[in-house]
Amino acid sequence: TSSAPPNETPPADDLHSLALTLALPVARLALAQGVPCEAVQRAVAQAFVQAAQEALADSGIAPHRQVSRIAAATGLGRREVDRVLTESQQQVQAEPPPTWASEVFTRWVSDRSLRTPRGQLKPLPRTGPPPSFEALARSVTQNVHPRSLLDELCRLHLARHDESRDTVELLSHTFVPQGDQSRLIGLLRDNVGAHLTGAVHNVLHAADPSARPHHDQSVLGDELSPASIDILRAHVDRLWQSLLDDTVNLMERCIADDREAGRPARRRMRIGLYSHEDVMPDGAPPG
Repeated sequence: TSSAPPNETPPADDLHSLALTLALPVARLALAQGVPCEAVQRAVAQAFVQAAQEALADSGIAPHRQVSRIAAATGLGRREVDRVLTESQQQVQAEPPPTWASEVFTRWVSDRSLRTPRGQLKPLPRTGPPPSFEALARSVTQNVHPRSLLDELCRLHLARHDESRDTVELLSHTFVPQGDQSRLIGLLRDNVGAHLTGAVHNVLHAADPSARPHHDQSVLGDELSPASIDILRAHVDRLWQSLLDDTVNLMERCIADDREAGRPARRRMRIGLYSHEDVMPDGAPPG
């Protein structure tokens, strides 16, 4: 990724190309969900107003004058800015916490003691002392009954209860709920939103040596056959499982150490891994 020199505005054509690339997947999703263009445009206007507010946060400008400054900076009319500000105040801004079901899922797939010597996830007895699903669920929360958590994982097609043996097994190594559009869109918002926010931060602060960049790297390989894609997909799956195991365990140790030391703990960190495959564009140079 490249950035403009300090105090130089990136060319409009570059930003238009960037905006189109980012907006096209959102447009595909909106069309598939029956969401009209106007609704997405309103969200874009809200984002511009919020970004302008952030830029004016330390300016010392009186609140009653900020509407004019926001309108001038964004190109929106004063009436539109007033509407957006009113709607923003009426909306709940708090981000929903992770569900207990997702916490149980993550703990299960990252706990090496719940795997076979070959690394396969073990089916767990539904009840009883560790290792059991009941014990696992209670290690995550005492506020929700293990049976309710099991029912939720089964509803999302992430786990299966074998009633004849009274055991529970996971059906997936990744938390991708099937048949739950709201939660899938929530995962999309959180994961892609965090990635994009970090990448934009890196561009905006590229010339600031005191700004710590967020990790944002990728590798692209082209001229690949479907068989090679399958090999690479399996490779990414193995890498993610290793990253998940090590990272969750390290995070839990860090959280415990922070609590024991009494350190202020108001930061958070999202760590992910992505891959994407598609057809090479016509006329793309080889190599």
